[in-house]
Amino acid sequence: MKLYFGLIAILGDAMIRTKIFSVIRSGSLILAAASLAVAGTYSPELDRLSSNTQIKAIVKRRGTATPTYGPSVQRLARLANGDDLIQAKVSDAVALSSQSSVNHVTINHTVQGTGSAKPVYDFMPQTVEPDTRLAGFPNFGQGVGIGIALIDSGVTPNADLSGSIAYSESFVAGDSTTTDGYGHGTHLAGLILGRGVNSLFGYGNIIHGVAPGAKIINLKVLDSNGVSDDATVIAAIERAIALKNTYNIKVINLSLGRPVYESWKTDPLGIEVQKAWIAGITVVVAAGNAGRDNSAGTKGYGTIASPANHPLVITVGAMNTESTAKRADDKMTTYSSKGPSLLDHVAKPDLVAPGNRLWSTLSAGSFLSTQAGVQLIPNPFGGAPQYVELSGTSGAAAVTSAAVAAVLGQEALTPDQVKARLMKTADKLGRGSDVIGGYKVTYDLFTVGAGYLDLDAAMAAKGKSKYTIPVNTNAASPAAVIKTVRNGKVIVALDSTVWGSFDGDSTVWGSSTVWGSLVDGDSTVWGSSTVWGSVIDDSTVWGSSTVWGSLAEGDSTVWGSSTVWGSSTNPGPLSTVWGSSTVWGSSTVWGSSTVWGSILGGDPDTGDNGNTGN
Repeated sequence: MKLYFGLIAILGDAMIRTKIFSVIRSGSLILAAASLAVAGTYSPELDRLSSNTQIKAIVKRRGTATPTYGPSVQRLARLANGDDLIQAKVSDAVALSSQSSVNHVTINHTVQGTGSAKPVYDFMPQTVEPDTRLAGFPNFGQGVGIGIALIDSGVTPNADLSGSIAYSESFVAGDSTTTDGYGHGTHLAGLILGRGVNSLFGYGNIIHGVAPGAKIINLKVLDSNGVSDDATVIAAIERAIALKNTYNIKVINLSLGRPVYESWKTDPLGIEVQKAWIAGITVVVAAGNAGRDNSAGTKGYGTIASPANHPLVITVGAMNTESTAKRADDKMTTYSSKGPSLLDHVAKPDLVAPGNRLWSTLSAGSFLSTQAGVQLIPNPFGGAPQYVELSGTSGAAAVTSAAVAAVLGQEALTPDQVKARLMKTADKLGRGSDVIGGYKVTYDLFTVGAGYLDLDAAMAAKGKSKYTIPVNTNAASPAAVIKTVRNGKVIVALDSTVWGSFDGDSTVWGSSTVWGSLVDGDSTVWGSSTVWGSVIDDSTVWGSSTVWGSLAEGDSTVWGSSTVWGSSTNPGPLSTVWGSSTVWGSSTVWGSSTVWGSILGGDPDTGDNGNTGN
């Protein structure tokens, strides 16, 4: 039994308007209208709602112009990034987009944070750092001087976290406390920098985080039910950017998200994480826990959440360590969301990290700690439990955020350099597959990305040009494109010029992309059979066999006719994916009796007692 926490990405079905696009010039974010366009755009999701429906929406302004709000539109707040939060009927919100002072109008979406037999310690630090002799003990030197903005449900004081919280602030309406009523943020904090004080005696293993030397900037956005919204998360990211120099914030951890409703180019969350990245902060985002979702016939492919779908951020999936210190027996989890992202088809996740059955700090009395199926770790001395076991890509993201802090603690790198470093040094895993609990997991690029996080290798690569990219290059994840169909099989390539249409032949983020001419031999991101280099010719993504190729199972695959690709090989209308019945209906897993997609009291699909840990 276990609770899959973190974010669940479910495929949206919106087509993106292309009147505007985002451009980076001189390090500043500019939202530019396409030539000759004077009106703004609005999320196509609004077209599917009744015109009289009352909604809360985010109005993104164009430049310094002020929109004109009529008496039927209530401006609720001016957001820290300059956007307006309004309440209005759908028809009035759509009408606002016709003003030249408005760039884009979109719904202020809800954002959420994502029992077994005798508990088994997960050995997460050992699997992340397989060659470090002191992996069983906290390395207090890792991450020293690095601030990590944990944008989550708050952090409850704990002896394992003593002295590690540099700043706390709540953005939750009506709740000024910065402690953790949900139980999510405290668990992540322990994975990041827990010092293991409560586990020094009697537990058999020291339960600690990856970068105990770092500091957490605790920015609370999730309420006691694990719920937030776009505007609240945006406010917290803005605060992280504002406090960047004060606390040397180099990392933002976002173990939260929501379904994709529009392109990352206009999604307010996507725009905000992009702003943080350009400001010099590495943004790490959980991929989502929808890898088992076959409601669209994609076998879990195309389920990456927002803002994990943004090409810049480091998107992380979850591995199962099988509760051993060795990496050789580790397997991919069945629930971890898979790419490519909806609409833009960005190749995600970027890598995978331990996320299954992780032991970490408990926020006593929190919502999660009281749920059936959540395993509290018994105190060997008979006192109150200090640790809780949870699973999901949220934990994998926290582990990766800590790894980023450890790397930055020993070497000054840009966010793009850090991303490339972790991807280049990741364990490439095999190209095979596993069948776990009736679910087939294939180790392809849309499931495991560049491979399994290896912090030892990433830190050992310090100063080595083979694993470092130039400062002025970007590590944006490329877009997957259908190249051709040959012998009945879909041939897929990855387009690393995803930015080309924005700024001519040069990329938005620098003079050249990371993926392409920089991949050569063993220095490739994906191993000896490159994904980026020669794929533009007749070779396929993996070399002699396609990503799907023999793995394809008729029209039920991602690349079938009724898939994330719409009705054609181009990102066309996606009504074929969802039809008239959406996954958000009351009869689905998202019913009121569930917790962010989790079925409590056992495995949601196989009904096992949690021993398989998948």
